[in-house]
Amino acid sequence: MLQKIIVRFASRNNPILPYSRLYATSKPKIEKEPKLSADVINYLENDSQYKHLIEKLPKSLLRKYKTPESMYLINKKTAKEIAKSVVSYLDEDSPLVEINPGFGLLSEELLKYHTKHLYLYETSAHFSQYFQALQNKLGQRITYKVADFFGMWKLAFKDKMDGGNRIKELLGDLASDDNGRIIKIVGAMPGLSFVKHLIQNIVFHYDTNQLGRPDLFIAMPSHHYDFLTDNCVLMGKHKYFPALFQMFFDHKILIKVPKVHYLPWTNSPSSKKGSLINEHCMYLVNITQKDTLPCPPEYLPLLWYFFKPHTFSKSTRVIPMLEQWIPGCGVWLITGQDPPDSNNAISPTKDDAPLPHMTIFTEFGDLSLKQKITVFKKFVSWPEFEQCPFRVTMENNLPKSITQIEDEGKRKIRTYIDDMEHIDTESDSDK
Repeated sequence: MLQKIIVRFASRNNPILPYSRLYATSKPKIEKEPKLSADVINYLENDSQYKHLIEKLPKSLLRKYKTPESMYLINKKTAKEIAKSVVSYLDEDSPLVEINPGFGLLSEELLKYHTKHLYLYETSAHFSQYFQALQNKLGQRITYKVADFFGMWKLAFKDKMDGGNRIKELLGDLASDDNGRIIKIVGAMPGLSFVKHLIQNIVFHYDTNQLGRPDLFIAMPSHHYDFLTDNCVLMGKHKYFPALFQMFFDHKILIKVPKVHYLPWTNSPSSKKGSLINEHCMYLVNITQKDTLPCPPEYLPLLWYFFKPHTFSKSTRVIPMLEQWIPGCGVWLITGQDPPDSNNAISPTKDDAPLPHMTIFTEFGDLSLKQKITVFKKFVSWPEFEQCPFRVTMENNLPKSITQIEDEGKRKIRTYIDDMEHIDTESDSDK
């Protein structure tokens, strides 16, 4: 009888659940653990040097990921090759840090060549047990800390939000106020978040980053390195993130190592251009911050904003774009001369790339990366720049991650975590 009454009052605009569902009780859903990768298991089981590892590894490393948060070296031969490739770059004055050492295969090889202290940062507490024996053997030569070194950008965000001291606590004895101090960092980097963090540090925290000048020896997927070092960016292609990377860092490939020697495995990139052979390799690369940056530190935020995709694209005409900010400034580019009262502290020097003959039809895509930097330096050196709205527009239209604050009359810019997601990625269309 109750079911008939319910159906009678149901209408097209007011549907009512069937009687059987009306009184049904929902059962709590039990989340199933992701399945392990059969490819990974078969690979480990069919190689005698890995069989004993399966029971020691956390299950999370036996799956496949698009971009894992961390990667672990499991091959002793590759550990030896990496150590031999890196040793000639080590010195006694620079601290040596290894990120996510896992079972410590590379750690032991590094300590054969490096006689000073080795700082180890491990994301997972799972591997702590394997380092107890190594620490007992080597004593004071190593410092082992369970912490996410590559994730320090998250801590930087939290510190800026509440005035905390997490970065200094993470670095401990490694924290330094010396921006020229070089720190050697060895490890594997499956993503680009840490590189983005380094760029943010250079731009917005050049004087207060506490890390010094990082000298990276990093195994990374080949398509990530190809993205960062795209030579077309030097010749006119406009990609914001690779452009900043190439302005701030020197880079080179040391050796190639098999990708299967790292866990977890990653899914093959579906739309990445490049050699199929390289997709089975990791590049051991050396990434070093340049001794000389493109402009003085106080102009770096302006340079950062100038190269943002919404400022210009490859097809944007140079003079019309700049005249939106400083009307009539095109004459200085067309004639190749600068106003007599230009700011010599930022204006181009003989070391900067000369510009081609400029017309109102010249596009940014016609200029190399170094020539774009020359245009920027000219732009910010002109006497009208400080009266034009470019600086104010930058400060008022920064991503949510960045907020301007005033501290004792000096302009400072705070960097928040969200901005990491605003930087162009490999899937972005070419500008």
